[in-house]
Amino acid sequence: MRTPWLLLSVLTVACARTGAPPTVTPASGAAAGAAGNAEGGALSPGGEARGEGHGDGRGEGPSGAPGAPLAWASLEPATFARAQAEKRFLVIDGAAEWCHWCHVMEATTYHDPEVRKLLDARFVAVKVDVDARPDFEERYGDWGWPATILMTPDGKEVGKYRGYLRPERFLEILRAVTEEGGSAGAGAGAGAGAGAGVGVGAGAGAGAGAGAGAGVGVGVGVGVGVGVGVGVGARVMTEGEIDAARAWVEGELDSRWDAKEGGWGRPQKVPLAWDNAWELSRARAGDGAAKARVLFTLDRQRGIVDPVWGGICQYSTDGDWRHPHYEKLMTYEAGAIENYAQAYALTRDPAWLATAQAVRGFVDRFMTSPEGGFETTMDADLNAHDPSRPYVTGHDYYAKDDGGRRALGLPRVDTHEYGRENGLTIAAYVTLHEASGDPTALEAAKRAAARILATHATDGGGVSHGASGEGGKLLYLADNAAFGFGLARLFEVTHDPATLEAARRIAAVVVGSLQDATGGGFYASTPDPDAVGVFAARRKPFEDDVMAIRFLARMQRLAPSDAYRTAIARALPVVASRQAVEERGRMVGDLLLALDETRGVR
Repeated sequence: MRTPWLLLSVLTVACARTGAPPTVTPASGAAAGAAGNAEGGALSPGGEARGEGHGDGRGEGPSGAPGAPLAWASLEPATFARAQAEKRFLVIDGAAEWCHWCHVMEATTYHDPEVRKLLDARFVAVKVDVDARPDFEERYGDWGWPATILMTPDGKEVGKYRGYLRPERFLEILRAVTEEGGSAGAGAGAGAGAGAGVGVGAGAGAGAGAGAGAGVGVGVGVGVGVGVGVGVGARVMTEGEIDAARAWVEGELDSRWDAKEGGWGRPQKVPLAWDNAWELSRARAGDGAAKARVLFTLDRQRGIVDPVWGGICQYSTDGDWRHPHYEKLMTYEAGAIENYAQAYALTRDPAWLATAQAVRGFVDRFMTSPEGGFETTMDADLNAHDPSRPYVTGHDYYAKDDGGRRALGLPRVDTHEYGRENGLTIAAYVTLHEASGDPTALEAAKRAAARILATHATDGGGVSHGASGEGGKLLYLADNAAFGFGLARLFEVTHDPATLEAARRIAAVVVGSLQDATGGGFYASTPDPDAVGVFAARRKPFEDDVMAIRFLARMQRLAPSDAYRTAIARALPVVASRQAVEERGRMVGDLLLALDETRGVR
């Protein structure tokens, strides 16, 4: 899950993988007027957005207690064909299974009788599980979760809305679209889509912690001496330009340091693992100020580690670490294990190792399959998917001890084993083993690697998103870069030739099937010949491109290849441009690590 990971006057939050988004992209004309006061505010990295009440499940605001199941269409070409034949618009509900405000929106807004009546008459309603669809998650992570996307039957965006929408607000949006677009035949709403993806309200990113000015310069491929923007044609940065880029990005991150609460950015406090990892790297190099910052951050961050079960929560609201949002995402668990293990290696203070092992214990007990694969998420609330059982908010549930929780039941765990989540967690367990000497951590990493290779490996050498038959025909950069990275880390400890060969096969897919041969960098997925409308446009996601660079840097040291070196050199200008960094905001620790890790191999 990316992150995804997102508060302004209405305390909107989100947890998308990507950086702070623009506030809203409405339809034009009448629809634009209806969209002007959308609930969405700024987001923070991870994925969930909310529009009112407390997203930490304190019981205020509307309830997420589930209602009767609704009939949803799938996001596939047949659904667009149906909409075209019936002259309907599409409403796409991008939701995460673990997301509190996604549950609330389905329970209240989508079950509202007037909303249902209008949807049944004029729309095709589509639900997307964003964890199961990395292409959708990457494209719309800045808008949720939940993210509400309105489209014409030919796949043109009419409007994008962030977070929970009250029924009356949603009705305004739907009516505005139908009044402006009329019948949704071919070309309907063409004018309404104008400006889709363009940020309005450049300062909104401050709420996401991405910093004031996030979104400024969107669409301008300025490099400011540090390379070129996406799609401008590849060139190789000089070492001087890379050093200048690193200094500038480092300054951008330092400017977001929160001296009061630790971490980077406000008002939401998010355990940003790569920022922590970068500060730990600086500390290992002798930077005393970085050491003080990161240890202070990791200490304060313990406030969102569950004292009973040990998992780390996705983030905290209210500008501190005392108001956790209770969902558990494997990407965040992996980051916490990695960070606390590195802190122990740096200081030899057993308290850091105890925290790493507490988070690892949660993963082992609750989010590891019997076969050894690492699973995806645990819900924020209890029984959010089962209307036959009592609904319990996370705030009430996690206030109980172990016995009290188990008496009520366990929150739903998404048991899918995805390539990205497993790669990151394998790498974290390897780091834990290196720091502590714990052989069980290494054995768990080896078992997870074997599991994913047995169930996800493709004939062409890459890994699919889900197990065989679950992930569709596309290969995703997120899965291949992160799982390849995990294999490379595993080989560095085990020296197992089969592990290196599996990593080499994945690297060949990243370089051969996912690289942009013209502009440099890497696409989010292999081409989709069936894609409709905006989904046909291939994108280069910052976070996954950076992970691909870091993976190939390790491979270049383990099994040198001119193809790796060239791909790294051509990708760096894509992620190190001013535009890319400004859009990422506070989440640039991974880029700084990449700039360091590619020294001598680019």
